Amino acid sequence: MTTLLAPAPEQRTDVPCQAGPLPVPAPDVAPATRRPPTARRLALTGRLTKDDTGWLEPQLAELVTSGAATVEVDLSAVEALDGAVARLLLRTSWRLGDPARTLLLVHPQRQVHRVLRFYGAGGLVVR
Repeated sequence: MTTLLAPAPEQRTDVPCQAGPLPVPAPDVAPATRRPPTARRLALTGRLTKDDTGWLEPQLAELVTSGAATVEVDLSAVEALDGAVARLLLRTSWRLGDPARTLLLVHPQRQVHRVLRFYGAGGLVVR
């Protein structure tokens, strides 16, 4: 017995083009299994005094609880800070609680770096 294969009916090969990028599907990852971000950053400006610790402490606590491996505090625009803020930054580094997690104080001005060194937070500074 011989079977003859008939050619398939002609199909269109042109596909209409959509304008713009194709949508990216959301990942199928449950919220409990998502990994924390590798780094979080907070930029500070101006003169920081004891009065500023009230709003700064919750900001730093949020960075600690985010689970980020590296927490960076950009001090390049900070003109001056007092001992209360330096101690708060030092306590924040202790609260990270894991040697694999790091608090980095980046680009402080010379006078800010001196205050940080005086209060024992000089080792957290990255130029």
